[in-house]
Amino acid sequence: MRHYVVIVWMLYPTFQETMWGIFHAAFFNLLLLGTVVAHTKTMFSDPGIVPISKNKTSGPRPLSSEDESESDEEAMMRHPYFGTRGSPSEWTMKMDHHCPWVNNCVGELNQKHFLQFIIYVGVTSLYALFILIICWVYDDEFGTTGMRGPNGENAHHTKVLHSIFLAMESALFGMFVMAVSCDQLSAIFSDETAVEAVQRRARYGSSRRPRTSKIALLRQVCGPGPKILWLIPCRWSSQRTPSRYVRSHHQLSHFDV
Repeated sequence: MRHYVVIVWMLYPTFQETMWGIFHAAFFNLLLLGTVVAHTKTMFSDPGIVPISKNKTSGPRPLSSEDESESDEEAMMRHPYFGTRGSPSEWTMKMDHHCPWVNNCVGELNQKHFLQFIIYVGVTSLYALFILIICWVYDDEFGTTGMRGPNGENAHHTKVLHSIFLAMESALFGMFVMAVSCDQLSAIFSDETAVEAVQRRARYGSSRRPRTSKIALLRQVCGPGPKILWLIPCRWSSQRTPSRYVRSHHQLSHFDV
């Protein structure tokens, strides 16, 4: 719907075959391609599923525990950076939430693609509003969608309706993903899960100040390499950044889980 309105009813009647029209159409389609790729990567990527063995003596233990007789599932439940996916046999490392947009959990291993997805949605919404404004600024009343154009008033009224729906959709999606982006960046910069933050504030009533810089924390999520590659939803290196949520039992001893 958005692509149809931007290309057919905004860019083509206003700029037609000019270089500016080709540039805006190509850049808008590039943003849409990035959105689709990031959405697909988030949907089909492993969020960090950890299968749980209910055998207390067999299988690798995910975290150290004071009680050696404790099962893997009990050990997982004691630590706030693991979340259940709805199945008692599967848990997700640093589960943030289950997103219905991508039909998948957002966890430690696909948080980068989810962050890319919401950023692309936000930028696409802002760019659609920008195209809407400039197309009405340079609107020609004698053009194909103009009031006195060859297609008459019906085409002009149709363009007005499409413009209203495009503005409402872009504004709503833009504000929503802006709020989600702020929440995701806040979790990354604070270097703790939502459960950890709630328990820390309830116990100490103070904010936690991470010793690592914000760029280093972003690099742990988005991976090594030039920062411009963080916007491209592809894995450019097989090097894995150490998990920022793998903490020892001593580091988590102040949490009541």
